[in-house]
Amino acid sequence: MLPSDRIPAHVFFEQHPDAVFTLNAAGEIVRANGPFAELLGCPAAQVAGRSFWACLQPGERERAGQGFEQALAGETCVLDLALGGAVSRRMTCTLFPLLINEQVQGVQGILQDVGPPNYTEKGREPEHMLSVIFNTIADVVFVLEVGEAGSFRFSFANRAFTQTTGIPLEQILGKRIEEVIPEPSLSMYQEKYRLAVATQQRLGWLDTTVFPAGRVTGQVSITPVVEADGSCRQLVGIVHDQTSVLQAAEALTVSNERYKYAIRATTDAIYDWNIPENTLFWGEGFEALFGHMLVQNVSNLDLWAEFIHPDDSQQTVYSLMQAVEAPHVRYWQGEYRFRRADNTWATVFDRGYVLRDAAGQPLRMIGAMQDISERKEAEERQRRMAQEVFKQNADLQQFAYIVSHNLRAPLANALGFADLLLRTGKDTEVFDNSLKNLHASLRELDAVLSDVSTVLAVRDRQEVPQREPVHLAGVCQRVAQSLIDSLREADATISCQLPDDLQVCGNRAYFHSIFYNLFSNTIKFRAEDRPLSVVVTGTQTPGQGSTITVSDNGSGFDTARAGTDVFQLYKRFHPVKRGRGIGLFLVKSHVEAMGGTVTVESQVNVGTRFILHFS
Repeated sequence: MLPSDRIPAHVFFEQHPDAVFTLNAAGEIVRANGPFAELLGCPAAQVAGRSFWACLQPGERERAGQGFEQALAGETCVLDLALGGAVSRRMTCTLFPLLINEQVQGVQGILQDVGPPNYTEKGREPEHMLSVIFNTIADVVFVLEVGEAGSFRFSFANRAFTQTTGIPLEQILGKRIEEVIPEPSLSMYQEKYRLAVATQQRLGWLDTTVFPAGRVTGQVSITPVVEADGSCRQLVGIVHDQTSVLQAAEALTVSNERYKYAIRATTDAIYDWNIPENTLFWGEGFEALFGHMLVQNVSNLDLWAEFIHPDDSQQTVYSLMQAVEAPHVRYWQGEYRFRRADNTWATVFDRGYVLRDAAGQPLRMIGAMQDISERKEAEERQRRMAQEVFKQNADLQQFAYIVSHNLRAPLANALGFADLLLRTGKDTEVFDNSLKNLHASLRELDAVLSDVSTVLAVRDRQEVPQREPVHLAGVCQRVAQSLIDSLREADATISCQLPDDLQVCGNRAYFHSIFYNLFSNTIKFRAEDRPLSVVVTGTQTPGQGSTITVSDNGSGFDTARAGTDVFQLYKRFHPVKRGRGIGLFLVKSHVEAMGGTVTVESQVNVGTRFILHFS
C-alpha cells in the first residue's frame, strides 16, 4: 500500500480526467467533479450530500465499505466495483485517505473505466494500477528497492519526477540513487533512507538539489513499506515541489526590502491609499517629516484631510476626488499647507498615481508628500529681494534726481553771489547783501548734504542694531520732555497714554527718532486757531502684535492729493511753512527696519493720525 499524505486534494479535481470525488467520515459525498456526475446521470450541483453507497449496486456496498474503512485507517485501497446510475458497469475505484494537518478527515477517490465488464480485481496488476494513479499526480512519487547491503535502487517513478528534475525515466528506473541524485544531497538522502529503514518511521525534510532541469526545492517525505515478517524492502517517497513558491517568497522578500530601503532613503512621506476600503497606509517618512506619531498606521483619508490648512482643505480634497472619479486620469498632484505635530505649517507638494481596473474604477493610489517649505521660503525671499531691489533702484533714481535738483539751486546762488562779490566794492551795501546771501546759500547747501548723509546712513543699515525689548512709554515721555520749550511756545500738549508694560522688540534710538520726527512735524504744522493737542495711545494683542497711534488736531493735509507720496523723501504738503521733507521718510525707514508698518489718516483743518503696527 502506498501513502498519500502528500497528494494535494485539488489535483484530483483540477487535473484528473477521470471521475474524482471526496467523502467525509460518514461516507457522504463532499465534492465531485463533472465526470463523476455524468456517471450518475445527474447535475454536479446535486451530487454533494448524497451517500456514496447509494451510488453503487446493492451487492457492492459491503466490499466498498471495507475499502472505505481501510482508507480511513490511512491506507490506499484499489477495488473493482459495479456502479449504479445512468451507466451500470464495473469500474476500478481507488480510495486514498484525506489528510488535513496530518489527521485523516475523509477519503478521496478515483473511478476509472479501464477494461471490459468481465474484468476482475484479481487479474489486475497492482503495479499497473498504481502507475495509472500516480502518473496523474503533480507531486513527485517514487519507489526504492532496499538492497541487502543498504543500497537503494529506483523501481518506480511517476511522470512528475521527470518533469521536475529533467531526468528521463529510462535514466531513473533500475538505477541506484548514486546514479540519479547528485551531491551534496546524495549523502544526506542515503542517511535519511537508512534511518527510515532502521526505525520503520516516516521521515520528512526540506531539501534543495540541482538537477538538469534546474534548482529544485521540495518538501520530501519517505515512508518505509513494512512486510508481514517485519522487514522493510521498499521505501515510498513523495516530493512536493515548492521551488516556485520559495522563489516567489524570495522575490517578495527582496521587493519588500527594496521598498523598505527606498522609503528610508527618501525624505518624502510615501502612502498607499486603498480607495474602495478607504484605508490609508503611511511609510516611515510621515512621522519623520511631520512629527505625527501614528497610534494605528492604517487609517483613512480623514486623518490626512484633518491636517490640511483650512484655507487649502476644500480645494485640495475636491481636486483629489475629481481626479480619482475620472476614469482616464492616472496622476494627481497638489500643493497645500500641512500641519506638523508642533502646529507649524509645512508647504507640501503631493503627487499620486491611481491604479484602476479594466473598467476604469479606482483601486489604489500610491503617492508621496514632499516638504517644500524651505524651497517656498527661498522663493519668497527671492521674490521679496527682487521687489526690494526694484524699489531701491526706483528710490535711488528719485533720490539722485531730488538731490541733484536740491543741490543745483543753492550752488548756483552761491556761485552767483561769489561772482558778484568779486565785482563789487567791499564798502558797499551790495557787497554786504551778497555776502549774506552767499552764507545763506552755503548753509542751504550744507543742509542738503547733511540730508544726503542721513539718508545714505539709513539705507546702509540692513539690520537693526542692538535689538531689544523697548518700553515705549518711557521713550515717548523723554522725547516730549526734550521738546518742552517748543511745546510751550506753540501752546501745545502731548498726552502719552501708552501702557507702562507695553514693550516692542526693536532699537531704542529708532523709536526716539520716530517719536521726535512725528512730534516735531505736529508742532510745525499745527493749526493757528486752536491749541495743539497730541495723544499717543497703544495696544498689544497676543498673537497679533502691537499698535501705536499718534493723533493730533493740527492743520492736516489732503491724503487724496498726497496719494502714496506721503513718506517719500522731500515731499512737503504745507508750502507756506518751512521744512525739508525728510522727517516722515525717516519715520517710515525706521519702522520698516524693525519689521513694522506705518500708515497715515489726515483731514484738512481737522488733524492727522499716524498708525504704527509691529507684529
